Amino acid sequence: MSVLVATSLLAVATVTLASVPPRPLRSVITLVHALGLRVATDWLAVVALLSLGERVATGEGSITRSTVRRLALAVFVGGVAIEVSPLVRLVAEPSSVTTTVLVDGVASAVQEGLFAAGLFVATAAGGVALRDALGDRAGGGLPLAPTERRLPRVDPRAVVRVTRVMAAVAALWFGIEVASRLALGVPYFWLAVGESAVGALGGAVDYGVLAVAFLALAVDGADVRSAVGGAAAVWLVLVVFGIAVGVFSAGLGVVLVGATATPMGAVEAAGMGLWPAPESWTQLLATGTFLAGAAGLWVVQRTVPERDESESSAAVGDSGAPR
Repeated sequence: MSVLVATSLLAVATVTLASVPPRPLRSVITLVHALGLRVATDWLAVVALLSLGERVATGEGSITRSTVRRLALAVFVGGVAIEVSPLVRLVAEPSSVTTTVLVDGVASAVQEGLFAAGLFVATAAGGVALRDALGDRAGGGLPLAPTERRLPRVDPRAVVRVTRVMAAVAALWFGIEVASRLALGVPYFWLAVGESAVGALGGAVDYGVLAVAFLALAVDGADVRSAVGGAAAVWLVLVVFGIAVGVFSAGLGVVLVGATATPMGAVEAAGMGLWPAPESWTQLLATGTFLAGAAGLWVVQRTVPERDESESSAAVGDSGAPR
C-alpha cells in the first residue's frame, strides 16, 4: 500500500511540476524532477529488499521463489509507473505528441524498471548463494555471520550469482534500447549498437556493485562503521568501474571508426570514451541508495532483539523458572 500511495503522489507531483510555466527556476525544477524519479525507483527496490531482510531477521514466514517473483514484479511495475509519469502531461496536452517522445519515454521507463527489479532479484539470489556457502556459520536472523574483520566476507559464489542476474537484465535492457533506436531510425546502425552496449554495461555494473554491497551488509550487519565504510567503498568502486567502462567505450569507438563506416565526428558526438565524474549524480545517487538500505537494515536489526528480549522476559514466571 505504501508503494502504491508513494507512486501515486509522485505521479501527481510530477504532473504539477511539469505544468509550471517557463521561469528562471525551470532548470532547477527539471533537475530535481529527474533526480526524484531515479531516487523513487531505487527506493522501491530498497523497500522490497528490506521486506526480505525483515523475514530473515524475525524468522517469520518463508522466502520462496514465488515471494521473490511477486516482489520483483511489484518493483518493476512501480518503477515503470514512476518513470512513465512525466508522459501523462504530454498525452493530456491538446497538441499532438510525437511518436519519438512516446517511444523513447516508454522504452526508458521499462529499462529503469528492469534495472530496479534486477537489483532486487540479484541481491535475493546472491543472498541464497551466500547462505548456502556459509552453511553452519550462518546463524538465525541478521546479520548472517558477523566477524571482527574490517571487510565482510562475501563468498565468490554469491558474486557470480549477482553477475548472472545482472547480465540477464543488461541483455534485456540492450535489446529494448536497440529496438527502440531502430524503430525511430538512426543514421549509423553500429554506433547505436555500441552506445546501447555501453549503456547496458554501465547500468549492470552500477546495480551489481550495489547488490554486492547489500550482501556485505547482510553478512556483517548494519552499523555506523559498515554504513560509512560501505558508502565510501561503493563510491570508490563505482568511480573505478566507471573509468573502466569509459575506457572500454573509447576502445569500442575506435573499433567502430576503423571497422565500420561510422565517422569520428559521430562517435565524439555520442560521448564514446567519457566516464562519469567522481562527483556526478550517478555516483552520489547510488551511494545514497546504499545508505538508505543500510539505515533500514539497521532498524530491522535493532527491532528484532528487542522483540525477542520482551518475549523471553514474558515467558519467565515470578519464580524465575520458564513457564
